[in-house]
Amino acid sequence: MACTCNSSSCRCENPKNVDVSAATQLNICCRRANTFILKANVKDSNGTAIDLTAYTYEMQVRQYDNGPIVIPNSSITITGTDAGLLTITITDTNMTVDAGTYVYGVEFTLTATGEKETWFFGTFTVQQNIVN
Repeated sequence: MACTCNSSSCRCENPKNVDVSAATQLNICCRRANTFILKANVKDSNGTAIDLTAYTYEMQVRQYDNGPIVIPNSSITITGTDAGLLTITITDTNMTVDAGTYVYGVEFTLTATGEKETWFFGTFTVQQNIVN
């Protein structure tokens, strides 16, 4: 990309679009009143496992974008290993929510710098359970 500037303006030829969103859409389907466990191997763009012990995590399930919280972060356990294994767990008690389609996001915070990024987001569909 060639850029030219003079005293009055700057312009760049052939501008490039840059996507700084690191988020991956991952739609989840689960059962009401069942223990929810999601395990994922998290890797960088080169296929190398990311050391997840360098991060803290926050996840919320909401009715809709910026809507009321259905499952708060305090009801969700998230752990990560140095080999890139992410585990998200919600107990059966905390999964006792109305069947329906919600939205969620998982935010990673790099402990050393406080830098926050949403790495996963999507729909969180809870199906009715026959027993509960």
